[in-house]
Amino acid sequence: MAQKIQIRRGVEAQRSLVTPDVGELIFTTDAKQVYVGDGATAGGVLVTGAYANTVLKLRGTKAITSGADSVTVTGAAFASVPAQVLVTVRKATGGLNLFATVRGDSITTDGFTVDLSAATDTANYSLDYLVVL
Repeated sequence: MAQKIQIRRGVEAQRSLVTPDVGELIFTTDAKQVYVGDGATAGGVLVTGAYANTVLKLRGTKAITSGADSVTVTGAAFASVPAQVLVTVRKATGGLNLFATVRGDSITTDGFTVDLSAATDTANYSLDYLVVL
């Protein structure tokens, strides 16, 4: 059976009543627009229409050194310093994800550094990230 991913949805009037978590998506069924949460803005931030280019999805797979507690992504060449970087670190072979956070002071136009919650083992990990400019 195929798996389905659904995001929070409702009409525009309902959207403004919630403050979505960081990275949480909202789709307005009447206006057909997508918003992403920053954890502070009621209703989220518009990411479609005139602002479609403010969210840049980059995906990378990177082998993380055994025992590493951080990983740095460089060579990004962003047009400006990203406002937000969301990351997921998971084993390339599947299994549980590691909790990870981006060091706020490390975000530049060249890239960023991710702190891992625990030292990694010898498996390859995949680093997926979403960049909001």
